[in-house]
Amino acid sequence: MQKTGFKLQQVLNYRKEVEKVKTVEFSDAKREFESAAERLQREEEHAARLAEELAARQVEGIDARDLQMYANFFTKKNQDISSQREHVDSLDRRMTDKREKLLHAAKEKKVLESYKDRKVMADKKEISAKERDFLDEIAIQKKGRD
Repeated sequence: MQKTGFKLQQVLNYRKEVEKVKTVEFSDAKREFESAAERLQREEEHAARLAEELAARQVEGIDARDLQMYANFFTKKNQDISSQREHVDSLDRRMTDKREKLLHAAKEKKVLESYKDRKVMADKKEISAKERDFLDEIAIQKKGRD
């Protein structure tokens, strides 16, 4: 009896490789998102510390030139924070997209693995049935000779 194996093994191997690639892409997108989110948090904390510093200086008394410098800095900082927020949101959408693609690839691989498992079980049952039939035939022939 010739062993045929799983005819779709190459497809399964391909889907495993696709899943690996999607996993790497997702992990890269996640790492990039987390890095950008940390940077945004640092920028926001820095702006909050500077606002506290400005409030303390205003209590002590601050001249107009320094106040204008703070105002210009806060305007620039708010633009930077807004830009970074947009970047973080963009990376979040990208990460979500990569996650969905990874889940899809994992499902496709899982479907094929399940099919392979069912096929292997069916082949084992068929082989067992043929072996039983063969043994029954041998027993019948032996009984006929006696």
